[in-house]
Amino acid sequence: MLIRTATLSDVSLLWELAVQTMREAFGPPHNSAELVEEYIQADITLPALEAELGDRRAAFFVFELPDRTPIGYAKMRRHSPPRRMPEPYRRARNAIEIQRIYLLQQHTGQGRGRMLMEHCLNWAREQGYKAVWLGVWEHNERALTFYKKMGFEPFGFHYFQFGSERQRDFWLQKQL
Repeated sequence: MLIRTATLSDVSLLWELAVQTMREAFGPPHNSAELVEEYIQADITLPALEAELGDRRAAFFVFELPDRTPIGYAKMRRHSPPRRMPEPYRRARNAIEIQRIYLLQQHTGQGRGRMLMEHCLNWAREQGYKAVWLGVWEHNERALTFYKKMGFEPFGFHYFQFGSERQRDFWLQKQL
């Protein structure tokens, strides 16, 4: 298994992973296929991903099998933490967001999600961060269970525009 930092040359690969994992994680029976496609068309585009890859505040990681087949990805993003995040991390700005972390469905439940998460957590520690946070859809029970096992704790919520639907995400954080 290899987890490597993505480069601009990975934009097509990341786009394919993002589209497939979005459909698998949030499509039927969780949301209608039309709503998922609406979100993909508006927010998961090659130009958008290319801009994100070029953003100095972001770091993408690609998870590959030994034969270099990509099976997942993650995105870390440096920006101001949510107001509801515990004061020591928010004020000192020593927390970073795990903005995306996805595996292809056929690779879940095998410890690979833990490997990708540990990579993100270790990278954050190496960068000097003392905490990480993420948002997770309130109805994503599998992800909520995973994050709890990884030591994340809730600290608030926010609303996320998913296509034409406003959905609620829980904010979770983990001290490093």
